[in-house]
Amino acid sequence: MFFCFLPQFTLSYNFLVFCPLFAHSHHQFLAKIADTLTEAGHNVTFFAPILVREYENVKYLEYTKDIIYIQPDEELEKMGEAADYSNFWKEDAGMFSFVPAVQRFFKMFVKLNENLEKDLSVLDKLKDRNFDAMIFETLAFCAHPIHEYLGIKTIFPSFSMTHMTEISKAIGEPTSPSFLPTTVSPYAGQMTFKERLLNTLGDFIFTHILKPPSLKSFRGDKEYLDSNEIQAKAPFVFINSNTFLDFPRPMLAKTINIGGISVNVTQMRQEKLSSKYNEILNERSQTVLISFGSMIRSSEMPQEYKKTIVKVIESFPAVTFLWKYESENVEFSKKVKNLHFSKWFPQTALLADSRLTAFITHAGLGSVNELSYMGKPAILVPIFADQMRNAKMLARHNGSITLRREDLGVFENLRSAVNSILNDKR
Repeated sequence: MFFCFLPQFTLSYNFLVFCPLFAHSHHQFLAKIADTLTEAGHNVTFFAPILVREYENVKYLEYTKDIIYIQPDEELEKMGEAADYSNFWKEDAGMFSFVPAVQRFFKMFVKLNENLEKDLSVLDKLKDRNFDAMIFETLAFCAHPIHEYLGIKTIFPSFSMTHMTEISKAIGEPTSPSFLPTTVSPYAGQMTFKERLLNTLGDFIFTHILKPPSLKSFRGDKEYLDSNEIQAKAPFVFINSNTFLDFPRPMLAKTINIGGISVNVTQMRQEKLSSKYNEILNERSQTVLISFGSMIRSSEMPQEYKKTIVKVIESFPAVTFLWKYESENVEFSKKVKNLHFSKWFPQTALLADSRLTAFITHAGLGSVNELSYMGKPAILVPIFADQMRNAKMLARHNGSITLRREDLGVFENLRSAVNSILNDKR
């Protein structure tokens, strides 16, 4: 009984989560890690330099209150504004098409690094926090001079996609491109010899040719920091992979799969839809949500695709369609009665609602995780980056149908997929 009256002590640590604001899904992933640590009683500082303005006022954090934003200078802001992904609606969706986008990210991170080095006042203030560890996404290689300058001895590299070859190689984990699809590979499962060859070539390009530049220390010696050498010493690596969904692969014990950390099933099921959406969901016996994410806009797709989608929607008069569309100009669909447009939909609440029948989406990992946890059938139309791999990953579980981007312009192909996802019982 004596021990019942003893005061309870908790051991809390000081964490710095470094999250440059450049892409929605990446922020969501790191924000959830930060909130999870805050909920567990740790002291978390969320350091979020702004690279792309549109994410500046988005609320990513629920529990973490210590947030530090850094405004971009004129040059960095222009680089963020110049980021245009509309070309992926027309260009080849192969793994090599993503190279220019990665190079663009690298340039922004180098510029951010230069800005931080020019004015170390923010980092000097952070020194007083005495951080025990720093968490960052390995893609943001500008994190290394920061934790080195702050004297943070423990780092936890992370990645918001299923895995990253660079991290695997750094920690001595087999990458096995002869059978394991790389992060942005369109190949999966039983690959042909040609596909294995291209997959291996992609692995080589993304780890050797497209390697992020080494950055100098902010300290007086100005020596170059080797990211692979630094990451090799990390006690754990966090990746956004779910063991039950992902392709099996050899892993070390220090690689921790936290796929789906941003999916709160209980919270999703408790979300209340407004009367507006309740009325829409009650209009017909079946409802389909269409969304291609935040980076690829539906409003920027070719007119041919828009017209075909509308034609397919018209061919299912007994089904209600909700389309996330980022423009007020919807002249191409004026006569369609079973279609609702909006620049934003409560996606998680809709996916958790039994009245939503299916989801047509771009196979972004966030959406794939959400629909997987909710058990929603889906039509996946991968556009770029890891979306091809994500689509193949989910299709192997027979819960989705994968279409090529070009199929959005072919009435027969798109209608057949919609008909199957609505009516086939699996």
